[in-house]
Amino acid sequence: MSFEFLAPDAVQSVNGAAPARRSPIEWALRDQGANFTERAGWRVVTDYGNSTAELSACRESVGVADLSHLGKLELQAEPAIVSSIVAELTGGGAVELGKASLREGVWWCPMSKGRVLALSPPEKTAEVRDLLEAAASAADFASVLEMTSSYGSNVLAGPESRETFARTMALDLRPDHFAVGDFAPVSVARTPGMVLRQEPELYLHLFGAGFADYVWTVFVDAAKHLGGRAVGTAAVDAVTSAGGAVHA
Repeated sequence: MSFEFLAPDAVQSVNGAAPARRSPIEWALRDQGANFTERAGWRVVTDYGNSTAELSACRESVGVADLSHLGKLELQAEPAIVSSIVAELTGGGAVELGKASLREGVWWCPMSKGRVLALSPPEKTAEVRDLLEAAASAADFASVLEMTSSYGSNVLAGPESRETFARTMALDLRPDHFAVGDFAPVSVARTPGMVLRQEPELYLHLFGAGFADYVWTVFVDAAKHLGGRAVGTAAVDAVTSAGGAVHA
């Protein structure tokens, strides 16, 4: 079964031009001074008018960035089928609860033994979806759900990222309890969500898109109390390792 009709890139062109894909809180980000650029058909925040301060926040405290443009594709099937498909598409990667695997810029995150979420840069979302659907069509009772617009996604970058999360949830993010590559479905700010540690000081937070404004407000406010702020993708890119994470 395919839910590709839910894909943001399935939108029809109007008068020869495809509508831009937008964050569910673009209006709020714009009011906060966001500057946008286009990336793979999405309007993406590059900065908030002070690139120096944003880079400093990511290096010295914490920066919070909206990454609604990340692709989010969910594979559902019997555990053995999910394991087989993931292994096929990742060159032998295993489905291990609590552990995400990175392959060619795509994170494979087990939500349960029968559900895996693939997180991709926007340029690769259609390709990953095609690969998943081809593999699922060859299996029995497998589905690929297009969740890009259903989940909001923010990233926290910087040495105070863990402390920012600590103000909103009970999950222990100390390195010996939650290492790079660890993934957990967890309540954040009393809202169902998922957290992926992509790098030592880089965390991706996924949540229902309907909570995007609330989650953004909670995390930016917490960051400000720690000397951080809202940042654009330019600052996040500048402090993350090349090819090491799905980020901006």
